[in-house]
Formats: sequence, C-alpha cells, structure tokens
Amino acid sequence: MCTALDDSAPARSRGELSRPRPGQSSGLPDSIPTVVLRNTLILATSLCLLWACSPPAGPDRVVPAESSSAGPPVAAPDVLSQAAGGVPVKLAAARGPLPPIIADLHVDTVSAMTERGVSWDDSSLEASLPALIAAGVNVVVEVAWIPRGVEDPRGVALGKIHRIRNMVLQSGHKAALVTGPEQLEQVLRDGRIAVILSLEGGTALVDGVATLDELRALGLSMVGLTWSESSAYADSSAEPRAQGGGLTAAGRELVRACNDRGILLDVSHMSDRATAETVVASRAPVLASHSNVQALCSVPRNLNDTLLAAIARKGGLVGAMFHGPFVVKGRPAGRADVVAQVQGLVQRIGAEHVGIGSDWDGIIRSPSGLVSSRDLPRLHQDLLAAGLSEKELRMIAGDNFLRLWRAAWNVRRAESPGR
Repeated sequence: MCTALDDSAPARSRGELSRPRPGQSSGLPDSIPTVVLRNTLILATSLCLLWACSPPAGPDRVVPAESSSAGPPVAAPDVLSQAAGGVPVKLAAARGPLPPIIADLHVDTVSAMTERGVSWDDSSLEASLPALIAAGVNVVVEVAWIPRGVEDPRGVALGKIHRIRNMVLQSGHKAALVTGPEQLEQVLRDGRIAVILSLEGGTALVDGVATLDELRALGLSMVGLTWSESSAYADSSAEPRAQGGGLTAAGRELVRACNDRGILLDVSHMSDRATAETVVASRAPVLASHSNVQALCSVPRNLNDTLLAAIARKGGLVGAMFHGPFVVKGRPAGRADVVAQVQGLVQRIGAEHVGIGSDWDGIIRSPSGLVSSRDLPRLHQDLLAAGLSEKELRMIAGDNFLRLWRAAWNVRRAESPGR
C-alpha cells in the first residue's frame, strides 16, 4: 500500500499579507514598539493563513504540493477561484511566456503504485515523477481506472482519486492538481507539473450526475464513460450491445452535465456507435486520450477513419498510445511503429488534432525504445526526423490539449456546480 496523507485536511496554500500604505495608521498605540509588534502580528497571521485558514481543495482550487520556504509562490486562493470560474484575471504567478507544453494524456500510475505499494518516485514505474521531470513532461493526465466487475466501483474511484491527490501533495512542490485551463497555465509558469484527474470507467458513476459532482468536488476534470465493460451510459468497444447500445439516455444526460461543468469527455474504449453519438451529443470537442489508427492496426480499440474525421471536425483530439498490440499486429512493436501511428493520424486529421496518450503503467507492452517517460524526447526527435515541422511537434506535444480544454471551458453553463 502506498503511504498517503490524511486527505480530509485542507490543502495548504500561501497568501500575501497587506501592509499599511504610506500615511495609513497601523492601528498600534504610539507607546508600543511598533516594529516588533507588527512583525509578531505578521508572523502569527502568516501561520494562520498557512495552516488554518486555507480553503479546502475542490474544482475552484489549485491543489499545491506541501508548502515549503523554497517553493515557488502560489496565487492567492480568491484569485485562483475567479480563474477557475472563467473570470479573466491576472494571476500572480502567470507572468511571461508560457513554457513549451509536453503532455501525456493518459497514464495509470496510481493503479501501479497501489498494486506495488510504491511511491510516485519509484523507478519501477514507467511514468514516475523523476521520469516525467527528466523528459520535461509538464502536463500529465492521471487516471482513476475502474476494473471490471468490482463490487463498489464508486469506492474504487474515490480511493484512487484520493491517492492521486495525495501523491500530488507529497511531490514537494513539483506538481499541482489543476481543474481548468487557466490554472494549468499558472502551474506551468510556476515550473511545476500540472496533474489532471481523469475517471476511466462510467460504472463508478452509480448515481449519475450526483456522483459526477461528488468526484468533481475532488478535482475530476475528465471522464471516460466506459472501460472494457459497458456501463449504464455507453457501450464499450470490448462488448458492444446489439440492442439498446451506443450512448444511452443516461449517457446523454451525463454528456450534457460534463459539458456544463467544463469536464472533458474521453471516448477511448467506447464502441464505434457510442463514440459517434458522443461526438454528436457533446457541445464541446471530445478527445480519445489513448487510441490509434484502426487502418494501421485492426483492433476494436482503435478508431476507424470515419470516427477520426468526426472527432476532428468537432475540434477534438486523438492521443496516440503505446500498447504494442494496438500499435502494430503480428510482431513486437518498436518506437518506429509509434511514429508511423502518429504520422497516420496526422495524414488523416491534421497535426492540430493529434496528441500523445501513452497508457504507461497500465500493464501495457511498451514498444522497444519507448519503455518509460524518459524516452519521450527520443520519440519527439524521431517525429521531426520523419518530417514533422517544429510547429507540428509543438501542437502534438501539448498545445493541442490546451486548445481543446479552452474550447470545452467556453461551453460551460454559468449555473453549473464548480463554475
């Protein structure tokens, strides 16, 4: 079991104390040593803000790593709340140009950590924190995966979500949980890894929108309505239903709810029909976080050209994934085969609709030469050598994802929870 912090405690954040303007009274009697008392009051108030007065983490908040004097400054909570609500505010830490974005749109690291009883720093993980840092990855989608047939899928989701939150809190200012695109930009400018929390498996949403809101309050920002098990909301590509399948009525309600809240919809693992109907039903563009070109590797989990085109027309995104049997058939995959899959996506839907979603730590058969996050720079170099321009590589590496999230953020409804 991984060591976890008490997640019931409020997330720690730092505020800035205001000082009296020139000519403004400090409120202290002239007879008292003003400087000493002022410093004492500032220290006491700082401790209050740091340890007692911070608001709980939720969809309005960046969840920072544990506070330390060496860490970078964090914008005041009220400003972050406005930013999360879509208000165009100037964030204290959001100055200067945005650094290059390198994103992995799907990793199952928390499941691997739980199974092995290791921390995020452990070298056995394919997407460990040191490996992400070494590769320059600064956006990572951490997935709460729901296995087939579990008795309490909601409980499994809650457990994994809390573990993801705790691994961020224990990262020592190296990562922060974000729930909106402005937060993401602020965290990147802070020099941290932006962690985005995703649910893989709609079976966890036992009470529909009510459970969605419960998980959103913990930071959920992306939802896949199925895994390999069909849910009450949509068919899985592993078991499409002959009748009453596709996107169900309950699924359409959930799509609307996700749109209203700025939650991204992930169609990887959905059946062809459910994918097509989700693209149509959603007001926002959708993404397939970890799917490949079916014409290059004919398995049900990959996307046919019709679905690829539909996702792109809606402004969506497809993340090339690294599980060898979904990259190439009949032989072990290598890094060159992943390059071919990325090229296949670019040829079909354009570089502006392509990303990377490795599926590392998800019990995959990694291609040779692409066995952990440390190998991502080599993949990027191979893509350039294969003919992609620097601009196309930047889009695929991460710019496309930020554009997608901004688009989804813009269709939210003002009255939705967490806005």
